[in-house]
Amino acid sequence: MAGDWIKVEHTTPDKPEVVKLADMLGIDQDAVVGKLLRLWIWADQQSVSGNAITVTNSFLDRLVFCPGFAAGLVKVGWLNGRNGLLSIPNFDRHNGQTAKNRANTNRRVANHRKGRNDETVTDVTPEPLQKPLPEKRREDNTTTPTTTGREVCQFPQDVSEIDRFMAAQVLHPLGDELTRCAERFFNEQAAVGWKNKHGIPLADWRPLARQYAATWARNNSAEAGLKPANAAGTASKSTPKPSRRDELWTD
Repeated sequence: MAGDWIKVEHTTPDKPEVVKLADMLGIDQDAVVGKLLRLWIWADQQSVSGNAITVTNSFLDRLVFCPGFAAGLVKVGWLNGRNGLLSIPNFDRHNGQTAKNRANTNRRVANHRKGRNDETVTDVTPEPLQKPLPEKRREDNTTTPTTTGREVCQFPQDVSEIDRFMAAQVLHPLGDELTRCAERFFNEQAAVGWKNKHGIPLADWRPLARQYAATWARNNSAEAGLKPANAAGTASKSTPKPSRRDELWTD
């Protein structure tokens, strides 16, 4: 089918990450690229954005027929998340329907320009594709306009972003409970498309995450008999100064 394809850069075989993977796994760079293609094609078929891939490292190793491949991807920064909930960074820049639509548009524009040039002059040099506009960094553009005129805050790309945000709150779970809380929140919101109970996209996921973490911390502390992190009412660690009255009555 026409849509069954993915984008690969010319520089991919010689990228530092590919060289490092080849050295770690004891295989050549061409073999690494082949296994990367197998992984990216599978992710393009099974995932919309390359996020929240609910598979394990061992599954990815079997997919590409190379033990330790998933762990190597994590070390070079080409795989994020935790075992059982993984994500491919910047997947939507080159793959996924949005990236493919962008590439097809660029090619149509280039072909249109080439057709207009052919009417006036014959050029033996192939017309290059339209140079794509520089992509804004995700940090620079954190909102997306909707049909209602509201601006929706970009949703977190993986669980680690939620984990870091919850850990910075006044009231949050501790240790493994923080991890479980962040994963549960991410999975629940991803399942409903990051919408509220009325089906309207969340304008900002952070207030809901803050409330979710606080509720989790209170429930967890009540069950364990402990006070949650930074909770109000925590006993002061300072030592009270002795009273001057005691010094006056000392012989």
